[in-house]
Amino acid sequence: MKRIILLLLTFFNLTLSYAQHLYPEKYKNCNLGSFCLDCGETKAKPQNSIINELLNKFDKKSLSKIAGKIEVQILIDKDGKPCLLSSLNQTNISSKKLGLQDAINSTSNWEPAISENKKTNSSVSLIFEFENGTVSAKRKVFDFKNQSNAKSVGSPDIKGTDKEKLSKGWTVFTQQNSELPWDMTRAVANDLDNNIWIGTDNGIVKINNGKWEHFNSKNTLISSPAYNKTQSVRDLEVDKNNNKWFVAGWDVYKYDNKNWIKYDSINSPINWARKIFVDHSNNVWFTSWNGVAKFDGKNWSTINKQNSNLPTDKVLGVYVDKKDRIWIGTFEGNVMIENGVTKLLNDKNSPLSKAYISKIYEDKKGNLWFDLYKDKSDDAGIYVLDLQKKWTRINHPNPKMFSKNSINDFYLDEESNLLWITLNGVGVLSYDTNSKKWETYTNENSNVPSIHSERITKDKDGSIWIATYAGVIKLNK
Repeated sequence: MKRIILLLLTFFNLTLSYAQHLYPEKYKNCNLGSFCLDCGETKAKPQNSIINELLNKFDKKSLSKIAGKIEVQILIDKDGKPCLLSSLNQTNISSKKLGLQDAINSTSNWEPAISENKKTNSSVSLIFEFENGTVSAKRKVFDFKNQSNAKSVGSPDIKGTDKEKLSKGWTVFTQQNSELPWDMTRAVANDLDNNIWIGTDNGIVKINNGKWEHFNSKNTLISSPAYNKTQSVRDLEVDKNNNKWFVAGWDVYKYDNKNWIKYDSINSPINWARKIFVDHSNNVWFTSWNGVAKFDGKNWSTINKQNSNLPTDKVLGVYVDKKDRIWIGTFEGNVMIENGVTKLLNDKNSPLSKAYISKIYEDKKGNLWFDLYKDKSDDAGIYVLDLQKKWTRINHPNPKMFSKNSINDFYLDEESNLLWITLNGVGVLSYDTNSKKWETYTNENSNVPSIHSERITKDKDGSIWIATYAGVIKLNK
């Protein structure tokens, strides 16, 4: 750990009247009286030595290997004593192994928050990012005062196609020109009745023949966090019975078009679900940092390191092909489970030994399309495995296109022979599988509103819909 970067990240502000854990990993031994979230006319401030103190306290062996991001919520009491309340660990090292709680709790006292000329309990959120032997620390400052919308536009990391060479146009739906309740959107799906469902950071929308119907904490079971009106909807899928499945906050919600059911760690094995996948037998699968959870309509089951020899329980993607083989991508390797037997996919001649499965799609011919993820690696990208077990890589003219920026989603439109890709930090890519032509849409060369694009779906009229952090876009036909 030679280089240290300290940054300030400004988000939103609000006051909590009661204790609130922001992240799924919860810690004991903090005095959980009332506190506010990063409040005060004068906010809680750490000592300048905090980064060096943490680096000295973290497990040294873990520091040499760690990569990824950890978000922490720290309670700073009236005396300035820090106590770790909750965390969200997205690294390859567990919080316990890193010694996260002991390290944070043993740092020097902060200057406490001052509210109405009195010292007050407050919680502060920090983000630590570990990459290539460096660590950066960012602070979240929550400020929802007078906030009626939120969006993120950004500047693309990679230049898009020349504007005059783009062949497609988009219609953009925002809070300003439609009934979209929030511009920050992450999920979109088309149901069996050709309704479009959109998951935002402030509720859900159903579009039926131009009519918009809203779902939020007032008319669903989805809870309302202290810092917003409705939990952020981070993923969305429709099963073969036309049930809608949502990941909102840390929990899963099912809507059967009449009733809502909530699944959490109390009534299911779900503990902070990440992605949803519906297989050809209508089983619903959920990836998480605790393995994979499966729901067959009646019963729950899990696949994890303990019962199925996964390399780690931090699962990135899951897929069940037409041969009922279960493909699982973890952050420490990929496996395939066939007839109950787990096989580690470590053949050096296969791209599956070099990067991790994020998503798979099986086309009409039986070819398997893979989105493989590996941060800052040239091995990341889209690969195709044909019926003869031959691998083909979908190459981009820019060899660094998928190593510098990760793929969030892809959709193979077999009717138009177009592969659509949402690329984090860039925008939307299209690839013609016949002509091999690429087009890159950014917010600089098109009306794609944000460099942060997420889920992709196609409606029965043939239009592509994409969720972005600055509205939802629909392909003009």
